[in-house]
Amino acid sequence: MISYISGVVQKISFGKDSYIDLLTKMDISYRIHIPQNFAPIEKDQQLSLYTHFHVREDMQSLFGFESEEERDFFEELLSVSGVGPKIALAVLSTYKKDDVEKIILEGDAKKLSKVSGLGSKGAQKIILELRGKVDFDKDGKVSSAKSRDLKNALKVLGYAGEMLNDKVDLGEKILGKDEGIEIEDLIKRVLSE
Repeated sequence: MISYISGVVQKISFGKDSYIDLLTKMDISYRIHIPQNFAPIEKDQQLSLYTHFHVREDMQSLFGFESEEERDFFEELLSVSGVGPKIALAVLSTYKKDDVEKIILEGDAKKLSKVSGLGSKGAQKIILELRGKVDFDKDGKVSSAKSRDLKNALKVLGYAGEMLNDKVDLGEKILGKDEGIEIEDLIKRVLSE
């Protein structure tokens, strides 16, 4: 599985099928499909992307994102039955990740159905299926992947209710100061305090 790639931009194509060709240090060029609203890119620019490697019987494709969170959210969209990579990429081309999360929280299928190729039923399905999977905190914000992992680990260790919420809040504070902390170290620190 290819989950991260760095290289020099050889070709850029924005439009219905937006992609870049990225030449790695190993002199291998990869075509990577990206959202249409990707940050400005120039030819010969050094670029690093978080990627999702999608395999079907007749094709293998790479999809690239600016952040790990955006890539993980793309994969959450793919977990919705009937949503393939083209629709998931169209969602993230139409709206930024945070906007999609807000739409899901508000249950705004009409707004989500504006995504090209999705339609009203598809939008409702995404909202219904992801509302249960995407973890929203008390303020309506979506928890980070590390925060969700911490919460799941604490549940396995027997934490529940107010005790669980207190430990997750502590984890959020630690993450606020050190986003790069490994999940194992985060769990140890939360348990030790």
